[in-house]
Amino acid sequence: MEYMLIKELIILLKNGVMIKMSKIVIVISIIIVFSLILCFWLIPKKKNTKELELTYKISAGIPFKWEFEIEDLSIVSFVKSYVIKNENKGGIVGAPIYTNYVFKGLKEGETTITFKFVNINGIVSKEEKHLIKVDKDGNIIVINDN
Repeated sequence: MEYMLIKELIILLKNGVMIKMSKIVIVISIIIVFSLILCFWLIPKKKNTKELELTYKISAGIPFKWEFEIEDLSIVSFVKSYVIKNENKGGIVGAPIYTNYVFKGLKEGETTITFKFVNINGIVSKEEKHLIKVDKDGNIIVINDN
């Protein structure tokens, strides 16, 4: 008789614990799901943009510059370039200086923008190509870098 009471008590305890455990599992699952939803909501979405900025670094006082060529000027046009100086190292020969090159999509299609790192004698020491895509709405993105 005592054995049966102990056995029933153990079963009741297990059931109670199982109910509590299942509630805890449900609460943890809900927290995980809401956390994932919040994370995906907070992740920045890739926005469509009508302009594309490519940034290149040069060293101050060094006789090299970046030149670019657009393969198909009917798809992409050059808008402007501007220099971003490194405030921490201003005035130091060889300090990095960044130049942003801004391009605009003109019509749907793909083209290549080739940047060449050229010295004062016109000798190319480095070359980078960007495959650019413009969609029907004029949004422009880089789809491949070489």
